[in-house]
Amino acid sequence: MTNSPPVRSRSNCSLAVVAFGLVLVSIGACTPSSGDTASGSGGNVGSPGTGGRPPTGGGTGGANQMGTGGGNVSLGSGGAVGATGGAVGTGGSATVHDGGVAADSGAVGSGGARDAGTSATGGAIGSGGATGSGGATGGGPKAVFSSCRFHFGTIDSKAKSAGSSLISQLDYFTPGWMLGSSFDQKAVCDEAASGAALANQVPVVVAYVAAGNVKRDHALCDCNVTGCSGGDLCKYGAQYVKQDWAKILTAYRSYSSGYAACYGTTKPIIFEMEPDWYQYTGTSQTQPWTAAQAGQYMAELVAALKTSLPNARFSIDVSPWVGPSNGGDNGAQWFSNFDMSLFTFVNTSGGGTNANTTKIRSSNSMTWAGLHQVSGKPILADTGYGANGVSAGHDANWDVVANINARIADGVTSIAQYNPSGSWGSTISSIRGQLSTPGFCP
Repeated sequence: MTNSPPVRSRSNCSLAVVAFGLVLVSIGACTPSSGDTASGSGGNVGSPGTGGRPPTGGGTGGANQMGTGGGNVSLGSGGAVGATGGAVGTGGSATVHDGGVAADSGAVGSGGARDAGTSATGGAIGSGGATGSGGATGGGPKAVFSSCRFHFGTIDSKAKSAGSSLISQLDYFTPGWMLGSSFDQKAVCDEAASGAALANQVPVVVAYVAAGNVKRDHALCDCNVTGCSGGDLCKYGAQYVKQDWAKILTAYRSYSSGYAACYGTTKPIIFEMEPDWYQYTGTSQTQPWTAAQAGQYMAELVAALKTSLPNARFSIDVSPWVGPSNGGDNGAQWFSNFDMSLFTFVNTSGGGTNANTTKIRSSNSMTWAGLHQVSGKPILADTGYGANGVSAGHDANWDVVANINARIADGVTSIAQYNPSGSWGSTISSIRGQLSTPGFCP
């Protein structure tokens, strides 16, 4: 890794309303995220009838239930068009929920075909159909942050030493990095417990378990540190991480179960995954990985953490020099090897970042806006630290309203000051009202 960690104790749902005769039909275009969807094979197209008889396969359904096949319904002079996967009751209006679309007087399913049946004189659809099971509220992860705004964070010890004047202005905190072979971060749960000092802030945990384990077990240094008997991660890291992979996965599962036990599984928590993962593909490695292998291994680490933490959120680390031309493609080639659906954010780590330029770092070609566009994710930025966690000091450029608003426009959603000044709480309070609202609010 180019910079080592601080040494610390460790829906979019679309809804169309179609006017047909005198009846409004709501057709949902949203796949429910939980619950069973009301699906059907489509049924046969309804034929004319004097009473608007439902088509074969689209079951009539009583006052409170739906036919099993309801992909098509017949259309009368006041009738309705069959909705995707289920019948729509007379006058049925739809309400969007997290888990799908539920109709008040009829259900909208997600699986069946949509067909306008042939006309019938005076035919009416049975009223009061039951709500589809796909309309249940979803049980997925809640929003990470309680407010849609630019977020500020710092290291837990810095926040607590500054007291309520700073803590009241923070949205998140970063504890000591995950480095061990088993769960050792109960202190994070204690800090974030109800009534504790950081109960209202989201933990953003840097997961450096793969690097931490091979550094310890094989006497390796980070890439920018010398004096370790085993060499450094830039030469032997890929070899040893691959060799010790089973142990590393076991460690990640231990952190998953440990956090689930003491922190719970419903409150928001973010894991910033393995800083400088890119270094294991370098030509200086004795056994370098391909970029595809790096993507595969990362997916396995995320899966290990999700074992007991299904609602955790993840961020993928970015090295501003990845890919061709010293980051000139903004990471497009690199990120194409990862399942980006696993990640809610991308994050910087290590060396300082530029608040006042379009480039993330002056020595690299990657830009804030380019990274955001390529990844499709909001960016968690940091002010950095030196080798072995030596503080880089407060970066006043991240206190300037014009700078922050320019970075918000580029896709940055937060800044972590790793060594904030004593007056940072007052600074945040004075500038917050002048900051733009980010385009992404996970």
